Amino acid sequence: MTPAPPLPATFGYLAHMRRAHVGGLAIVLWLSGCGDDAASSGGQSAGGGGSGGAQSAGGSAGDGGSIAPTGGSSSDGGGGGGPVGSRCATSTVALCEDFEAAEDGAFPDGWGARGDEWGEGALGVSSDDAMLGAKSLKADGGNNGQRFMDFKGDLGALASSHYGRVFMKVAVPAPWPSSGVLHADFIEGLGPGPNGGTHNVRWGVVENTEERFQWIYNVQPSNGDPEFAEGTGYDFEWTGAWQCVEWFYDQPSQSGSLWIDGVELPLVPGQSHPAEIPVFSSLGVGLANYQDADEGFTVWFDELAYDSARIGCQL
Repeated sequence: MTPAPPLPATFGYLAHMRRAHVGGLAIVLWLSGCGDDAASSGGQSAGGGGSGGAQSAGGSAGDGGSIAPTGGSSSDGGGGGGPVGSRCATSTVALCEDFEAAEDGAFPDGWGARGDEWGEGALGVSSDDAMLGAKSLKADGGNNGQRFMDFKGDLGALASSHYGRVFMKVAVPAPWPSSGVLHADFIEGLGPGPNGGTHNVRWGVVENTEERFQWIYNVQPSNGDPEFAEGTGYDFEWTGAWQCVEWFYDQPSQSGSLWIDGVELPLVPGQSHPAEIPVFSSLGVGLANYQDADEGFTVWFDELAYDSARIGCQL
């Protein structure tokens, strides 16, 4: 097998090779991180079977409940009975945002740009697609760059421990790398690292040249310490459907989890490197992609929620 080409030095990438088996065929997988130093992987075998992100929105939802679209303006054909009102309006969770009251191109009250934007892209409320209601948060990534929205109020107990949930849709055809990998992050939190500086703690994906991707837990320290990551196998593909993405962070126990459409992924923070989950000062969603993506990703987020108990895919 021809080795994967060197990754761009601009962002300090070093590839990490591991073997997996898909359909009985041994293949070499490459995981890279994004930042000033190399990322390491505690990824699972690619034989895990795609129990999460490649599933359509009508797939198995486990104990998170069914998330089959019941309306909205989604172009994936879900529902068909017209927009259905937000579930945030009647929820009892600690924090829930449906984007319905904000003007297109702006942010909802209590939320705003995180302030560390770079590169290309745009982020703001849009009326061109929604899982529920008529609006969502839309990220247009461009070739590469970073745009995130975070909560501007007091996080309270959510800073130390919380469950999160958001409906997310990636437009297809999505960008794919012609060589190496393409790393994109969607859910991020900031907080102090154990050795000083700020940790950027994120859930995202790494795509390969075979148009498959892995989900990753990824931490980028700001103080020059090496970046690190845990990853699944390259078991997933974009379908153009809305997905329910849920996560959990607990700083005291240094534990975390990720669910896609109600199915927990074999992705364990702390498996190959201490998880270093901070007490968060910033929580939010958006898009960062670090390699050339041409026209880039287009991503919508809807019904973003945080609580002390698991929220699931229905409120």
